[in-house]
Formats: sequence, C-alpha cells, structure tokens
Amino acid sequence: MFKESKKVRQINIYDPYHSFPNYVREALHNSWAEFFFEHIFCNIDESRFSVLYSDNYSRPNSPVNLLVGLLFLKELTGCTDEELIGSLYFDYRVQYALGITDFGKERICINTIGNFRKRLVEYAEATGIDIFHREVASLSEKLVEIAKMDTSFARQDSMMISANCKRMGRLELVYSVNANVVRALRKHEEDLVPDSCQHYLNSDDKNDHIYRTKNEEADGKLQQLLKESVELLQIIPEPMEASPEYSNLTRLLSEQTEASDDGTLQPKNGKDLSAKNLQNPSEPDATYRKKGKKDSIGYALNFVEARDEKKNLGLILHHEQQQNSISDVEFGNNTLEAPVAEKVKYIANDGGYFSSANIEKANSKGIKMSFSALTGKKEVGISGICKFEIDEDIQRIVKCPAGHRPKQTKYNEGNQTYSAKFPKDLCEKCPMAAQCPIKRSSRYNQIQFTRKKYITDLSRCEIGTEEHIRLSRFRAGVEGVPSVLRRMYNIDRIPVRGLNRSRIWVDAKIMAYNFRAFYAYCRRSGLQLLADYFIKVVWNCRRMLLAN
Repeated sequence: MFKESKKVRQINIYDPYHSFPNYVREALHNSWAEFFFEHIFCNIDESRFSVLYSDNYSRPNSPVNLLVGLLFLKELTGCTDEELIGSLYFDYRVQYALGITDFGKERICINTIGNFRKRLVEYAEATGIDIFHREVASLSEKLVEIAKMDTSFARQDSMMISANCKRMGRLELVYSVNANVVRALRKHEEDLVPDSCQHYLNSDDKNDHIYRTKNEEADGKLQQLLKESVELLQIIPEPMEASPEYSNLTRLLSEQTEASDDGTLQPKNGKDLSAKNLQNPSEPDATYRKKGKKDSIGYALNFVEARDEKKNLGLILHHEQQQNSISDVEFGNNTLEAPVAEKVKYIANDGGYFSSANIEKANSKGIKMSFSALTGKKEVGISGICKFEIDEDIQRIVKCPAGHRPKQTKYNEGNQTYSAKFPKDLCEKCPMAAQCPIKRSSRYNQIQFTRKKYITDLSRCEIGTEEHIRLSRFRAGVEGVPSVLRRMYNIDRIPVRGLNRSRIWVDAKIMAYNFRAFYAYCRRSGLQLLADYFIKVVWNCRRMLLAN
C-alpha cells in the first residue's frame, strides 16, 4: 500500500542538533546538506511513484522520498550501497539532507534500496514508462526556476557508455550461449543434455574450443558449435522457452546464420553481421558501435545542457540513454520532440546531428539549430543555391541571387523539388552569370534543386559567419560534460547489466551533476546568505516555542 511521507525536517527535542555549538550549526547550514533538503528532497513528487505499489490494504511502503534521495546521494558521494546505509545511520549531514534523525519508525537496509530499484525496472519493462527519469527531469526544472536561469541557449552532445561485460569474438559468443543453455537444461532436468553437448560441462572445455583453437580451425569449430546450437534448440522443453537462455539462443541463430541451398544453417559472412546483433549473452541489450577510432559495446547517452553565461550556470535539462546503434540524427530528432524544445531557442551541435528534417522541425518550433561543421562539398561562389530567395508561404522561388524574378516557377510536392525558368537575356547581362548554378537552354535558363539540398546549402552558408563562430565556441564547452561524468561519476563503471537497470544509475548521476552545479552557483551568487537568514529566523522561533 502506498503512503506519502511528510516533507518537514523531523528534528525532535532529543536530537543531537540541539547540543551542537553555533559554529557547527552554521557549518551545517552552509553545507550541501541544507541545499539538498530544501531544493531536492522537499521537491520529490512521491505520488509519481504510487503506481509501484498495490492499492490493496497492506503494510505501507518505505518513504519514497527517502529512497529517491538516497539514490541521488549515492552518486553525489560516490559510495557503495553498504557505505550509503552506513552514512544514513552515522553521517549527520546525510540525515540532515534527508530530513530525518529518528529511525524508530522506518528501517532502511540494502534490500530496501534493491527492491525499490527492482520495482522501477519492472514497471519500465511492463509499461515503457521510466518514472525515475521523469522525476529527475522535474527536479532539474525546479532548479532552473529557483536559479531564474535563462535557458535560451543550449548545447547538445552524445557519448558512449561501456557496458559491464566482456567483448567476445564470434566463436566465444556462440560457445557461451550454448554453454548457458546446457547448464540451464541440466538444472531443469539432467537427462535432457545430449551426449554431443556434454563437453560443455567440462571445466577445461572452453579453453579447448576458444583459446587453443588455431586460426585455420576457427571456421570449422564455428560450424560445429552452430550445429550444436540447432540441436539444443530442438530439445528445449516448453517451460524453458521463457528463459533468457532460450531467448539468447533463438536470437543468436537468427542473427548469425542463414539457410543454404540444401536447407542447412550456415554462418553468415562477417560483413553481413549487424552492429545490433547480440554481443554478450550476459548483456543482451548492449550493441556495438565504432565512433571515430574507438569502438564500444554498450549504450549511448545523449544530453542537452542549457547554459546561462551571465550566471555561469549549466544544467542538463534533457538526456536520453539508448543502445549505441542509434545515430546522433535520431537523438537530435528525439530532442526536438522532448519538453526541452519548449524551453530553448538555440541548440548548438556538432555536424553528426545534421539533417534537413531536423532543421525543418526545429524551425517549426522556433528553434535555431547550429552545427560546428558539416560533411560534404561546400558551394563555391556568391551565388549558390542558398542565395535563391524562396517564399515559404507559397513554396516558390521568387528571386535569383541577382534579384531577378523568374518567368515560371513551381514546387513539386511529390519529390519536394523547386524549379524555375529565367529569361535568357537577363542571365546573359548578369554580372553573377559565371558563378550561377543555373542551366542554360535554348529558350529559358533553368534551375532545379530539392528542398533537402536547399536547407543543407543554407546551413553551409552559415559556416564562418560571426553567429556561427560564436555558437561553435559555445558548443565546444559541452565536451567537458562527458569528462566530468567519467571522472567524477564513473559512468563507464555501472555495476548492473541491462538498459533499464543502467538507466537508474545514469539518471541519478545526471541529478548529482545538476545539483553540484546548482549548489556551486548558489554559493557564488550569495543565495546562501538569504537562506541562512531565514533558517536562523525559523530556528529562533522554534527555540522560543520550546522554551515556553
């Protein structure tokens, strides 16, 4: 049964706070704990998590705001679950940040935190709704409101997150999947394991098949292992078809093999394998991607950092973790569909995010997208396609780069192509004729180009302008975010496997990143002085009431 907690600091008359000297109290109020309680803990929306619990009358849940706060503090302090529980009971700053000092009513242990994570994962897998992610987004928006931050300018980037698994070669992958199935079969019913697959149960068998195999023997062993995969698939009993071992086996065969002319399954050519294929049976969600000179097995994290240069404050207002096979263009499209698109006016990106569709979508939302660089050939001269004037209302070419109006003009909706005809005498006298991309014919000179080409050329023409240089320099600063997430929050060392599970850790790290940036801003701006004033006023009133 779901029960909402009180959001007031529960300091009783026996609390050690009363015995602290004034300088200790002042240090406590000036610490991160006070800010965390006021701006994070008190703003946690517990009702959002009510769907995780039964509606029937039963034992009430542990305080959700406490559990959510603990997940944030774990990443903020960089401790393990065991250390986190120790801090909860013995570190007064942690207790103060979570608004509690009395544990008589609630007992929080490692299992409590683990069960809460499990509920979050199960709900996300069942509904596709990540409520923890939504809570992080909501709290980040609260920090924006408190700081009165200008979110007009934002910058976007993506990074690879390594999965917590070993990179396997093709031979080892097939062997591991088969071995897992054999062990599962033996556990279900020992007699089910066929004689041909008994070797998987030998302790030294993996070394024989993987590490003691010569290069010239690899193809033959791969075929033999895949043959055994088919044999195992045929004998798996129905109760085991819901197991992850069965799922990995069927996926392996569909991805790694193809039917030959005689109907037998043969290994696919290595060039035909997809980056989305199974990489490791212990981490089936992980995919492969090569970015630049680095390759990675795992996930990709895309983030949008809004930056208020006057306040020297940057907060991540949108982030998305997916399999690393998703492109930056897809990430960019998802950003424009997210709530953050309503808060920004400029988004600075690198060239990987560029697409004409994203440009058009951004324009429709009143957002200017800038790109640091674009691949491909740049138009030469002063009269490129981008210099032709187009009336967006009627979708027609209305002027050439020299200012001449066309004799005829039209727009083909089917293939999204502009075309126009210009009088030959005008073109012959035009001083830009030598640089104009127009095609000459017997009666009229013609120009034709797609809308995609036009939008791309417009973006290329912006490169080198003062505004483009300014936004490119602004975008460069976002490269520091992945560095911080790796150095301070160990984002490549997530101790769990699976996309939905790892998202909980990543969400908490993003919240820790935002809170740290917010706290630093408050300390710089003097907002703490105002907070201290109200704290002292409230405490003096409380002390007088207790005295009476």
